[in-house]
Amino acid sequence: MKKLTILFSTLALIISSCSNPVSKNQNIENKTVVIGYENDNTSKYNIVNGDINSVEIVKAYFDAYNNRDLQSVYELEHEDVLLYAPNGMIIESSKQHLEGGEKFLAANQFAKWEIIWSISTHVNFENKPTENWVTSGILVSSGKDEASKTSVSRVVDLMIKDGNIKKGYIHQRQLSENE
Repeated sequence: MKKLTILFSTLALIISSCSNPVSKNQNIENKTVVIGYENDNTSKYNIVNGDINSVEIVKAYFDAYNNRDLQSVYELEHEDVLLYAPNGMIIESSKQHLEGGEKFLAANQFAKWEIIWSISTHVNFENKPTENWVTSGILVSSGKDEASKTSVSRVVDLMIKDGNIKKGYIHQRQLSENE
């Protein structure tokens, strides 16, 4: 009996010493942390860490593009989505975006969106509801085939409201030969 007690005590000690304790940094997602600000020329508003689930919405959005599933892209947007493209074009509805996406994919048999990084934030306004934004760095490749593909780097800033994309700003730069 004494040997069993020692055996179980030793096992309990080994198991408890192998557990991974939660560090202060791992617990940060439960705390609001000011990470920046937004300025509208009259007031300055805190930007804080946002809803991590919104990052998954953006991931699903670009996964749908990669799967050429424009219906899923359409369903992840509000009907009155507003998107500002890097070429100056403004998309003012999910239907308009669906039609443009069909044309883009028809012209670019090789198209891929690769999320390099993504972060969710909340902008805490004083006189209107808090906004949730997901900002992502994305490598976008397109072309008729692998040989004709070109790639650009985009920073895509998407407002998530009620689990769908409401507004977005897309900034783009050409990659250098070294990238």
